[in-house]
Amino acid sequence: MESNFVLPLKELSPHLGGDIEDIDVREIGTTIPLEGIKDALFRRQLLCFRDQRLEPEDLSNFTKLFGEPLPHVLQQYSLPGHSEIYVLSNIVENGQPIGNTREGFGWHTDLAYMVLPAAYTILYGLEVPKVAGDTLFASLYCMWDSMEEEIKSHLRKLQGRYSYNHLYSQRSNVAPLTPEQKARTPDVCHPFARLHPETRREGLYIGGDDFIAVEGSDDPKLDYTEIWQLFEETTNRFFYHHHWQVRDLLIWDNRGLIHTATDYDTKSERRLIWRTSVVGETPKSSNEVPVFSKE
Repeated sequence: MESNFVLPLKELSPHLGGDIEDIDVREIGTTIPLEGIKDALFRRQLLCFRDQRLEPEDLSNFTKLFGEPLPHVLQQYSLPGHSEIYVLSNIVENGQPIGNTREGFGWHTDLAYMVLPAAYTILYGLEVPKVAGDTLFASLYCMWDSMEEEIKSHLRKLQGRYSYNHLYSQRSNVAPLTPEQKARTPDVCHPFARLHPETRREGLYIGGDDFIAVEGSDDPKLDYTEIWQLFEETTNRFFYHHHWQVRDLLIWDNRGLIHTATDYDTKSERRLIWRTSVVGETPKSSNEVPVFSKE
């Protein structure tokens, strides 16, 4: 492995994101050091590798560099023969959709409703709309760093309750969850002040529309409203707007980042994206683990 490898990274925005061209991700872990990639990911939260030529096995292997793949609950949208690859698409073949058309809309961090939320999410764009269909990202770390210490101290005492059943019930024209899917997704609680398991950086952690209540509060309704205000402020102040190019490969760290898909003309445009996720860890707060500074 080359010890003097320099990652060709260009910042995508002042707040987050790194654009990487002219490398083949299939070489990460051999001629390209994995630690350099992870360091860049921890610093920038989101990395975009341009013009990748990947087969399903290649995407699976890339995912495994970062941990254990986490199959999605809705296995009816997985790529045949690859339960770890979740298909996002509006394409219909032989009268059947090949993927989920409406997944990922609305600001959120992935799989906060799981006991072990996703550590990383990876998207690979095989077909992308020429107009719209972008993905937006916002940094909860930047939001946390901008907050008053009094607010941080209060949030360290609280946890959020998350419910996949609640999230799924808001969707229209979908089949009901099976008993097995419900059993896999009981309600869970996670801290709002979350520490990154590797960098120990402290940041805000809020899931999205699966967030249903505040635990540990003397006034849960008020705290719920104010936490949502912090969430919305994050999306307005610390965001990056990603316009897709064909064969973009994106990976982001869910511990301190939220994102949302955006609409496009599903009648005139085609979209085909493969998604994988990596199993994370039980979210820990600063009350449980020592905090390292962002520097």
